[in-house]
Amino acid sequence: MDNESLFFLIFNLNDEFPVLDNLMIFGATYLIYLTFIFISFLGFKGGIREKKAFLLIFLGLPIAVLLIKGIHLFFYEPRPFVTFHFSPIVGETADASFPSRHATISAVFAFAFTYFKSKWVLLLLPVMAWIGLSRVFVGVHYPLDILVGFAVGAISIFIALKIKDLLKIYLLR
Repeated sequence: MDNESLFFLIFNLNDEFPVLDNLMIFGATYLIYLTFIFISFLGFKGGIREKKAFLLIFLGLPIAVLLIKGIHLFFYEPRPFVTFHFSPIVGETADASFPSRHATISAVFAFAFTYFKSKWVLLLLPVMAWIGLSRVFVGVHYPLDILVGFAVGAISIFIALKIKDLLKIYLLR
C-alpha cells in the first residue's frame, strides 16, 4: 500500500465515530502541549531518570529543528489538504508536510525517556503514536511524514547523546 492510499484509508475514518473524531482532534492539536507540560513537571519533580530525560530533551529539540530545516532545504512535500484540495478537520497552515514536526517533537520526548528507562515511557510511547496517527486522521500529514518524523526524533536524541558525551570529555579535562 502506498503513502497516499494509506493516508486516505486513515483519513476516511473521520465522521464515522464522533468520539474517535474528538480524540483525534485533541491528539492532533492539544496533546503535544499537554505532554510538554507533563514532561516539564517530571523534569522538576520526577526522579533522576526523568530529570536526565528532561535535560536530554532540551539538547535534542534544537537538533531536531535543525534536521527538519535541513530536510526542507532539499525536499518539499505539500500537505495532503493542499495536494487534494480539501479542508482538514483542524486548522493548519499550508507549509511543508514532510517530516511532521509534531511527530518529531513527540518522538524526542518519548525516546529521551526511553533512553533513561523511565517508567513514564509506557505512557509517552502511546502518546507519540496517538499524536502521529491523529495528524494523519485530521488530514494534515501523510503516514510517511509521521514515520520520518519519528526517525528524525530518534536521530536527534542519538546526536544529542553524542554531543553530551563530547561535552563531558571536554569539560572533564
